Order: sequence, then C-alpha cells, then structure tokens
Amino acid sequence: MDQSTERTNIDANFELLAQAGELIRSGFVDRDNHPFADDFVFHFFNPQLPDLDGDYHGFDGIADLFDRLAELSETGFRQVHHSLTPYGDELLVAFVTNTVGFDGTLIDVDAVVVWRVFGGQIHEAWDIPAVNTVRPHRPVGSSVAAPAAGPSHDGI
Repeated sequence: MDQSTERTNIDANFELLAQAGELIRSGFVDRDNHPFADDFVFHFFNPQLPDLDGDYHGFDGIADLFDRLAELSETGFRQVHHSLTPYGDELLVAFVTNTVGFDGTLIDVDAVVVWRVFGGQIHEAWDIPAVNTVRPHRPVGSSVAAPAAGPSHDGI
C-alpha cells in the first residue's frame, strides 16, 4: 500500500476521539459501541468544582461524570476545540474552551485534555483546566454558540 494512503495510528486515534465526542454529545446513548477500554480512567480535577474531583473508571464512570456535571450546572456542557495534537502514537493533547452555566452566568474555562490511546481504544484521559483564567462566556463569531436551555453534552 502506498504510504500516502496508508492509515496510521494517529489517524485511528483521531477517529476514536471523534467517536468519543459523538458519544458525549449524544448523552451516552450507545452503551454497546464505544471507544473506551475496560480499564479506562478519566482524571478530573478542578478546585472550582470539588464535587466532581476524582477518577472516573470505565464507560460508566465517564458517563457518570457528564451526568453529574449536567446536574450541577444550569446549562450542561459545551466545548469548542482549538487544537488536537498527537505526540507519538499514543498521546493526543486537545486544547479546548468549555462553556457551562452556574448561578445564571455562562462561564468559559480553557483546558487541556491529554488522551492516552492504544490498541484501538481510549485508556486514559487527564482534564487540566486553567482555573485562574475563568471568564464570562464570550461567543466567538458563529463557531461558539451559547448553550441551549437544559442539560447537554458537547464532545471532546
């Protein structure tokens, strides 16, 4: 096969993260077809949201995290992707802005999410928020829209 058309690990990893994003946006409706390994761990730490701090294990764990975030917030969760960069065949680093509403105010939080992907599955993720630069939500053109009323999840 010609190298220019050969599928790489990086391409496969991008596809797995896209699948995870669709699953999150759907509210985890497809429990049977997901990219998370049985030993998957999502490490969430945010001093501004201590009720959510912790490690979330497996498919049920990440679904629980987003369900709890929807319960705590007034708007659910939206995410705008700025970049996704592979580092070797196993790590991908996403730079994102998360938008969520609390106490009648929409806020934006920049974050880096490091994903560890191998063997055709997502095995681990670390969500690292920039908590010192939380700011009121600022829509950017048409690419960032204010979250709709009610809980929702927007992808990885």
